[in-house]
Amino acid sequence: MSNKDELRWLQGKRIAICEPDSARFTVLSDFLKHYGLEVVALNTKKILLADLESRRYSTHRTYIAVFIAAELAKIMEPLWMEITQMNPGILQTPLILMGSDAEKQAVQPLIDLGYFKYTSPEPMTATFVLRLLRSLNRWKAMSGDITPAATLVK
Repeated sequence: MSNKDELRWLQGKRIAICEPDSARFTVLSDFLKHYGLEVVALNTKKILLADLESRRYSTHRTYIAVFIAAELAKIMEPLWMEITQMNPGILQTPLILMGSDAEKQAVQPLIDLGYFKYTSPEPMTATFVLRLLRSLNRWKAMSGDITPAATLVK
């Protein structure tokens, strides 16, 4: 069974990428789209904070996972703390931290708080992303589906 067949359940699921570097965003986005994921770009501080604010009172997950660059994670920290305190359901969506070791050190307090389910290697490899997608499949089975039909039934 090929990777594409094994990850067929991803077809149509939404995943967010918060990466201000357009070249890195494009590479990751194209890779994920190859597996049928719908990629949402949250590449600037303004767009990221607006999306996070729109989830303040949300009762269901929108993204199967969120890739976030360390520099944007640092920027969103105050609003993230406020919103997750009001709505801890947001913490169900796995966050994947991206960036160099130095950038990751800058957000060490957030790492210590356990906000990031995964930390990507630098540079990010196809093997890492494929393993991540497979683990999200197991996570999905434990946490329930996030398709519109499933969230409306609940």
